[in-house]
Amino acid sequence: MTFFTHQERKVIIFFCGIILLGICISYGVKRVTPLKTIICHDPDFGKINLNTAVKDDLKSIKGIGEKLAGRILEYRIQQGTIKDIEEVRNIKGITDEKMEEIKKTVFIP
Repeated sequence: MTFFTHQERKVIIFFCGIILLGICISYGVKRVTPLKTIICHDPDFGKINLNTAVKDDLKSIKGIGEKLAGRILEYRIQQGTIKDIEEVRNIKGITDEKMEEIKKTVFIP
């Protein structure tokens, strides 16, 4: 590097750093992408587990308030785990519209 001026050396080092950064980013993207793909294909990703949900989780579902969330928890205590989503229809206050929202938002493992 004795043939280059001080300014030219800075430019060469800068470009080498940019190339190295690009290689690191490319490697990182290739390592993370398969995990991201797996998560995005899980149909239950981001949904609420109906058998472990707490009251605040249930209240986050459109159409479910304090009382209905309490009834769902009470039903779960009395009946044990919910095995089928259709069991939720047995709870007082579950309308067809609420049932559709529940089906979109929760899952049963």
